Amino acid sequence: MIRIFVFAGFILMAACGYQLKQPYELHPALGKTHLALSLTSPLYQPLATALTNQGIVLVKPEAAEAVLVIGQNHLVKEIQSIGVNNRVQEYRLVYQLDFRVLLGDDVVMDSNTLQLSKDYAFDIGQITGAQTEERLLREQLYEDMAQMIIRTLANQKLKPVDSKSM
Repeated sequence: MIRIFVFAGFILMAACGYQLKQPYELHPALGKTHLALSLTSPLYQPLATALTNQGIVLVKPEAAEAVLVIGQNHLVKEIQSIGVNNRVQEYRLVYQLDFRVLLGDDVVMDSNTLQLSKDYAFDIGQITGAQTEERLLREQLYEDMAQMIIRTLANQKLKPVDSKSM
């Protein structure tokens, strides 16, 4: 009887169109890419993982067909609101970066600026919880930014490389 319910569940899942997330279709020139970002950057690991999950092989600069250059890359903490007792009640984390793609010395994707932000409540009485929440939000921002970069790479066309410069 249980087998019938399990089988029926699989049939219903298949019938409703449910599918696992598929990799984005990225430009073939990105197949062997060098990620121009410091290994110590908190964005490096989430972005390297996201690129690898898309089928991109990360290589050293001399073996790369393309270079993903992360330019401005900063996360700032802003005061969002102050209570009647002149104490901070909410903070906003704002993460902004720009990136571009090079094939050889040619820029094939101009600089793109991306920005994400998250708000969180702050209570001085629960300082350790607020610090943990901020750390988790920072990690989530890095993960979200990595996925945002992948989506941008998938949705924008790379400029053709000028054959005269080669």
